[in-house]
Amino acid sequence: MHTLRPVFCVRALLHRLFVFRLALATLLLPIEVLLASDDGPLVFSSVNVRSVRSGNWSEATTWSGGKIPARGDQVLIDRGHTVTYDLVSEEAIRLIHVRGRLVFSRVSNTQLDVGMIILQNSDTVDENFHCSVRHEAVYLGEPRPTLEVGAPQQPMPANLTARIRLVDFADMRDDCGPGIISYGGRMDFHGAPLNKTWVKLGQTATAGTTTLVLSDSVNWRPGDHLIVTGTNKFDSFKGNGDTFRGKDKAHTEENYIQSVSPSGKVITLKTPLRRTHLGTGEFRAEVANLSRNVIIVSKDPQGVRGHTLYHYNSRGSISYAEFAHLGKLNTLARYPIHFHVLGDSHRGASVIGASIWDSHNRFLTIHGTNYLVVRDCVGYQSVGHGFFMEDASEVFNLLDHNLAVLGYNHAPLPDQALAYDQNAGAGFWWANGMNGFVNNVAAECDRYGFLYEIPPDIRNSVQQPDGSMRDNVPINTLPFIRFDGNEAHGMMMYGFSGEGEAKPDNPFVISNHKSWQVRYGLRAVGNYTFVQDYNAWQATYGFYGTAAKNVRLVGMKGKELNQVSLEFYEKPEGLHTFENLVLDQVGQYPFRITGRDGRSEPCEIHVRNYTLTNVEDNKTGAGSETNHAKATPELTLYLHDFFGPNRDAKVIPRNQTRSDGLNYQVMTPTFEEYVKVAEVNVPFPENPIKPMDRMGPVTAITYPPADQTVATRPNGDLIVTGTCFDASSIASVTVNGVKARPLADNYLQWQVRLSNLRGGEVTLKAEAVDEFGNRELNPHVLKANLSGPTAVTEAGAAETTVRHYSLSQNYPNPFNPETRIVFEVPLDDLGSRSVRLVVFDILGRQVKTLVDGKLLPGKYTQTWDGRNELGVAVSSGIYFYELTAASSSGATFRQTRKMVLSR
Repeated sequence: MHTLRPVFCVRALLHRLFVFRLALATLLLPIEVLLASDDGPLVFSSVNVRSVRSGNWSEATTWSGGKIPARGDQVLIDRGHTVTYDLVSEEAIRLIHVRGRLVFSRVSNTQLDVGMIILQNSDTVDENFHCSVRHEAVYLGEPRPTLEVGAPQQPMPANLTARIRLVDFADMRDDCGPGIISYGGRMDFHGAPLNKTWVKLGQTATAGTTTLVLSDSVNWRPGDHLIVTGTNKFDSFKGNGDTFRGKDKAHTEENYIQSVSPSGKVITLKTPLRRTHLGTGEFRAEVANLSRNVIIVSKDPQGVRGHTLYHYNSRGSISYAEFAHLGKLNTLARYPIHFHVLGDSHRGASVIGASIWDSHNRFLTIHGTNYLVVRDCVGYQSVGHGFFMEDASEVFNLLDHNLAVLGYNHAPLPDQALAYDQNAGAGFWWANGMNGFVNNVAAECDRYGFLYEIPPDIRNSVQQPDGSMRDNVPINTLPFIRFDGNEAHGMMMYGFSGEGEAKPDNPFVISNHKSWQVRYGLRAVGNYTFVQDYNAWQATYGFYGTAAKNVRLVGMKGKELNQVSLEFYEKPEGLHTFENLVLDQVGQYPFRITGRDGRSEPCEIHVRNYTLTNVEDNKTGAGSETNHAKATPELTLYLHDFFGPNRDAKVIPRNQTRSDGLNYQVMTPTFEEYVKVAEVNVPFPENPIKPMDRMGPVTAITYPPADQTVATRPNGDLIVTGTCFDASSIASVTVNGVKARPLADNYLQWQVRLSNLRGGEVTLKAEAVDEFGNRELNPHVLKANLSGPTAVTEAGAAETTVRHYSLSQNYPNPFNPETRIVFEVPLDDLGSRSVRLVVFDILGRQVKTLVDGKLLPGKYTQTWDGRNELGVAVSSGIYFYELTAASSSGATFRQTRKMVLSR
């Protein structure tokens, strides 16, 4: 890593000069800065092609000297200019410095081959400068440099593809290039939305079949790239060092769509499956779509790979974009998607529905960044951990309904922030509990599904709920805001593993977790852990309390736990209570107490309200691992009502003694020979672990984006959307005092309509309160600029207020080569609707799905170009188009019209 040294101190001077840039423009001369490094001077690159006006990239009049950028050129898009990229080209541009706006065409396919794209509002840039260092961001009074490949409300149309291929140039430093980097700019990647990015199987798919039956309808297309996750428990668990990478061990497999049924629930694959994938009951495989129509990719995956990077005070978000063959192997900070030390400067930034696959360095990294929303993303094949928070300072981020598949074990990265992290291949890895993980799934990762790892000696500066910063915080004392509904299967080792030092009234809470086809279902290492409604299947160990201290578990279903259901192995301490357990088809001696390592405190374990069925050899009692238990301190297990009502079994290791006057006996074969048992009647203890939520909810506005101009709807209406999460139930979310409507459980997604807004700058303030009256101490406040309502556009609503569903006659009709279809979605409440617009031939066969997704109320227009799902022009004839939609009352609207294609 290079340490950069200014030849003379210019950074503060530059900032002052640019603040007064407009006033002193006639007095200032161009400034060139030289920086020196340990390797010698770094000289800022010069451009040889620059924009002279707004226009299309392909037009010579857009560029200085009338020269369209060519292979190897260094290009500047200047302030005040919007250049629309409208080519499909393999001529690799070396560098694009964006000070204005680079926007990808929404009317034609595009492909840009480029070494570096740098968004920076400065006179010059250096692509070989250390790109992790924060540069000066947006200067006062100047517009934000922008890269726009689709916009949040105007994503790239589904019939188009926009592709950026990152190309290595020999004279670029491999540490930084190739890449796309935003230094305080706006970087937006938005592809055509998918109604689902991944779903569960609805029926078991056997090896050799080409048919997938899904649990939900999808709007996927023929040719889309899929994965089907493995549903297999491996016989051999090697632990450290073993990997799925480069071996034919994983049961996850790739395939492509041949066709999709009209219902969207049955997919025909191009090639037969090699494995069987479970699709019934509680435990099912996932089917994920990796294809998007906005694509960021390394041109040469076998060579130097690219990366993307958001710096402090950047803007922009990502939705339904594909990031393939990115990430630099063994290189710190060069990831497919990297939010780098933004703090809360980009609160409400979001990554929605992204596909990140074949990464040589993680899926998505959140480093020193707070209030980021990551939802519905699919990560497949990552060297090292997948979804990753880097240095233990990250708080108030939400990861919701993401899928992580095949995170590979790899050596730690050079100079990584937390040296203890072994980079052992976790689907999700984090070190600061103050975040939210909801409804995520990890499948077939090398070692861990979810790894929360934080030793006691790590301290950092952490943002507080009121927005202030606190230094020297012991990170391991910060419990989860919410960890709920997550699932892990097929790992070589652990479904979930967590540690930390909480308090009984603010414990680590793990709710509704599933672990299946793993060695260790749930491993608790920390102090004060509260587990609610845990479900384990085909795990060698159900609950693995290897070094657990003070645990409360309420509700556990375990089936086919072939070795130990509840294990207390190395150094358990404190009070552990387990209640409401249903265990079926489990190994002999389902409870095991060993305590083989030295401990400073005794451990007392109580189990009640449990059901045991189909226990191996009917050995339903407890055991211990030979004579490995230490003689002291005491390790005691109480199986309440084991011998009958109020007749409890008190179990201790055979090599321990008690002075309690009880008659301990070896009770084989019901209990293992390495434990002793006495009958007692003791009360079930009151566990002090009782969560008390004292912190307000965490809210973020995800639309409109900060500092951007957005259009209002009729009557000055603005739809504001966002997210909110909390440790308890949320009572309300408001924006500027108007109550929001929940679109998902517990306001995980919400929406509100603000009315009668005037154009110009508007300040939005979102805040929430929970069921206990805890108010958000740091509401989300952002500023946006409003313009008037827009006319009808593709995938955009008109200004006319709509009261009823309707489907208009297409125009022109007959038509050749394309026609426009107008339909309306009514304005009867705040919710979005599930709407489908499909073209059929005269025999009723589906030809093309034009719309399939949730739409806000409004009037829409959609173009059909006379092509089918494969992009092939169909023949002349009579066709029908049908609109189906769910109304707010729950009824279904359906209307069909006829059109004629005449070629």
